Amino acid sequence: MKKKTMMNVVSAGIYQLVLFVSNLIIPRLILVYYGSECNGIISSITQMLSLVSILRLGIAGSTRVELYKKLSINDVQGTSGIIRATQEFMRKITLAIVIYIGILAIFYPYMMDSMYSRKEIMALILILGLGTCSEYFFGITYMTLLDADQKMYFYTGIRCFLTVFNTVLVSWLMIVGTSIYSVKFTTTIIFMLCPIILNICVPKMYLLKKNVAADKSALKNRSHVMASSIANIIHENTDVVILTFFSTAKMISVYSVYNLVTAGLKSVISVFTNSLEPLFGRLWALKEYGKVRKGLHVYELLIAAFVSIIFSAAFLLIVPFVSLYTKGITDINYILPVYAVLVMLTQIVYCIRLPYLTIVQAAGKYKETKGANYLEAALNVAISMILTIKLNLYGVIIGTLIANLVRTLLYANYIYKELLPERETGMLKKMIWMCANMMISMGVYNAIESMVFLKIENWADWILYGILIVLISTVITLSSAIIFYRKDIKYILSFTDKRNGK
Repeated sequence: MKKKTMMNVVSAGIYQLVLFVSNLIIPRLILVYYGSECNGIISSITQMLSLVSILRLGIAGSTRVELYKKLSINDVQGTSGIIRATQEFMRKITLAIVIYIGILAIFYPYMMDSMYSRKEIMALILILGLGTCSEYFFGITYMTLLDADQKMYFYTGIRCFLTVFNTVLVSWLMIVGTSIYSVKFTTTIIFMLCPIILNICVPKMYLLKKNVAADKSALKNRSHVMASSIANIIHENTDVVILTFFSTAKMISVYSVYNLVTAGLKSVISVFTNSLEPLFGRLWALKEYGKVRKGLHVYELLIAAFVSIIFSAAFLLIVPFVSLYTKGITDINYILPVYAVLVMLTQIVYCIRLPYLTIVQAAGKYKETKGANYLEAALNVAISMILTIKLNLYGVIIGTLIANLVRTLLYANYIYKELLPERETGMLKKMIWMCANMMISMGVYNAIESMVFLKIENWADWILYGILIVLISTVITLSSAIIFYRKDIKYILSFTDKRNGK
């Protein structure tokens, strides 16, 4: 089990690094060769298409919980039945997605005030929608199986290769003057290969039986999982959707540039978090609750340490990053320091919630937490819509921040009051420890900056000073962890020691 977890962490780390670099290169080239308006429209359409994930109705989460049980006892018949039921459900969803894309292609061009014609916008929607359909029809079912069995390294390996290939090819296409439609169609075709490969290989890997009755009982929990799915979807997509209705394509472009930073931070942390849910899921299925509780404590510490180190740097470097990234782009102002602070605070709250979200999903406690999920979704939409009319970009981020904070507190309360009952003082101490580390780290960096007159003027400076602040915050965080959390550090080291078994 430990070996699989480490393989997932390493492969996910490589993939997220590749993805982050790709997400830096391609949007920058779009800004340079096609402008902020084109970048904003593509970001908006992409987010609108992402809304179709709500049609899954919690199917992936519900299926994954049941697969933990079947895989833990090597039940091939049971696993095959769950996969068959999931495939049948996903095919129905694919039809609904086709209808949604058709409706979006007809009405979306009227929503966006743009220099692009309605036919041009419609073409982009259909091109991007093609990739969405292929993922749902061919890929999600087998991705869920790999995830439940802690073998996502197979999927991330394929995606890593395709991402590199796509980045190189479409970058060349943009540089030589290819139309944005050809560029996006090329990307769609390349990434359609991934679900096709999964469809061919995964059934053979698990010796899945074709002539088996669909186990629809495995989907019984999906209505409760749906609440969590809706909250997550709204968290990821509300901002752009609301900006689409109440703002402009150029303002969406500003949002998307700052989102590059948050996406990068999420990709770093997802390297670890995506690999931990299957581990906790198996422990819960085996009723090893003591190990789950200990794992949660360590998980909280790791998240607090991650936030201390990475966000100390992010707070100081996000505005210089945006300034360098949009250098030469003058059709709208991208430098918004207050917005940058709000973005970072929102992501910190999101990170703090991850341990509780992971445990809830691993234990399949969707019904018990659906109230918190629906509340977050309602708050996010309502507050964002009201504030965006007056505050534009600031309105959506404030709405997301408040909704995130409420759901995080409710999840933590459920974990410590109901699921794994104990006092919450340990969590509160970690949060105080985290904030203290960040303040000390940023204070030390600012003192050094004032003494030697540091100034970021190019990417080399940005990287150099980024390394400096990360080193400072790492030393401070690890030193304080050794003082206050010595036992947890020993536990983490024992987990990564291969001599302790797989």
